[in-house]
Amino acid sequence: MEILLIHPGALGDILLALPAVELLRREYPEARITLAADRDHAAGLLKGSVDDVIALSSLPLQRVYGGGAGLQQDVRFWRSYNLIVSWTGGGDPGFVENFRRIHPKVVVSSWRPQPDEKRHVSQIFADSLDSVIRSKNISPFRLPVDGVLRGKASKWLAERGVDDSSVLAVLHPGAGSKTKRWPPAGFIAVVRHLIQDRKKVVIVEGPAEPGLAHEIAGSLPAGEAFVAEALPLPILAALIGRSSIFVGNDSGIAHLSAALGVPSIVLFGPTLPRHWAPLGSHVTVLRNADGCNACLEGAGSHTCLTAITVDEVMRAVAGSGLL
Repeated sequence: MEILLIHPGALGDILLALPAVELLRREYPEARITLAADRDHAAGLLKGSVDDVIALSSLPLQRVYGGGAGLQQDVRFWRSYNLIVSWTGGGDPGFVENFRRIHPKVVVSSWRPQPDEKRHVSQIFADSLDSVIRSKNISPFRLPVDGVLRGKASKWLAERGVDDSSVLAVLHPGAGSKTKRWPPAGFIAVVRHLIQDRKKVVIVEGPAEPGLAHEIAGSLPAGEAFVAEALPLPILAALIGRSSIFVGNDSGIAHLSAALGVPSIVLFGPTLPRHWAPLGSHVTVLRNADGCNACLEGAGSHTCLTAITVDEVMRAVAGSGLL
């Protein structure tokens, strides 16, 4: 059996879909599952979760949106899969009608929550499979990291004087949106606490926040914190998986840390944790919406993130057992 999953989301969105993918795997244990997504976010990272990752852009989706005579030339391609789950196009009735017309077993569903939605996004993904699976009871997904990648991460750390006996903390001060970033001064204070306790610190810098990790590292004594930038995502995953604690904003990297089973302190602002929080008892979410007019009344600037104090973060770190 061949199953195609079509996912238009970024890294965190893909990771939140993995509990639903695991339910599919249990329902169809002999199936070959292919994920069509952004390959930068998925290829090389999801071994064991799916059997293959192809580029979302390689699919003839535009003709499904457009319909018409050109759509028929793709029927053989689409029907080479026994089941298709499209997590794109759910809000377009024409797309849904066209897709169902050319394939006898296709599921098209939206997954982004409305403000009044009570369910977690991972549950929305699972519920979208209602017609093709029996159980929708999700559980946090654990992302495996193979030994080769762990060796590459250890080599990267060793080149910076961090050996296997060192206690490692990973921080990610960035996020895709500036409104989701805790102030850099907070991260600087957290790093100072950690290095005083003789922890080795790696600060992750993603493509959405160039220069931010270097700004924070540059405010510290030389050699006290190391910046991980432009690392291939699978090696970054192995590096995070080696750590004892992760502290970061609501981002795909935070979801990656949670999926790796690392104790994770995740700082939330405008987005709602009930929808987007990483899953797992090892995850601590911090958010302070008290007095945030933007959250309470929908007006003004958000203070729900900036109101989080360094003391709160360090108490959460201590609660993880690291300090």
